[in-house]
Amino acid sequence: MASMMASMLGNLLRQYTRLATRLFHMLVGVVFLLLAMAGVSVSMEAWHEYILSPSEGLLKFDLLAGFTMVLFGLCLYTLLKARSVR
Repeated sequence: MASMMASMLGNLLRQYTRLATRLFHMLVGVVFLLLAMAGVSVSMEAWHEYILSPSEGLLKFDLLAGFTMVLFGLCLYTLLKARSVR
């Protein structure tokens, strides 16, 4: 009887740990998504600055757009990771 209760408690704890891990990955993915959306906004602003004065070059826009794509990639990775937690 005691071993059956311990087994049920162990299964319950494993299930809660898995759900907590999934929730953590989802929250991190949402944070990366919000940061990527902010990066899109800043990248568009840098693009408009470039349109107004092309002599400044595209370095600022390139760096911001590249960082935004990295953030979006991390967002996708963590959201996919949340789905595959076993």
